[in-house]
Amino acid sequence: MLKFNFILMIALTFSAAAHADNIRYGYNARGDYVPVEVDGKRIDYGYNARGDYVPTKVGNDNIDYGYNARGDYVPTKVGNDNIDYGYNARGDYVPTKVGNDNINYGYNARGDYVPTKVGNDNINYGYNPQGQYVPVGIGR
Repeated sequence: MLKFNFILMIALTFSAAAHADNIRYGYNARGDYVPVEVDGKRIDYGYNARGDYVPTKVGNDNIDYGYNARGDYVPTKVGNDNIDYGYNARGDYVPTKVGNDNINYGYNARGDYVPTKVGNDNINYGYNPQGQYVPVGIGR
């Protein structure tokens, strides 16, 4: 769930002027409990070119999928912003930049090593209505 939510957090950062606690969770067409809206912008789910069921659009911004430098099939673009991949401080191969904004990693309040900031925007974590500890918003 964390990888999926992190990809979605990247998309949300560049598709909405996000603020804390602005992500609404619900069910997608397949019945998965996932984020379905941010700042009133709907998150669409569907199939990428490889046949994976993934988020495909946030508001008017498409999420494009392709291959990173390591050969992993991942999101490569959100709207007009490219997603760059590299290594975080722990040596994990992860998204490191979206457009001109760096992605910083650190520890959330529960002690999990996760993305904590995109550009100047903090990624806020908390509990969704299902009781899962997940990203709940992006804000300064």
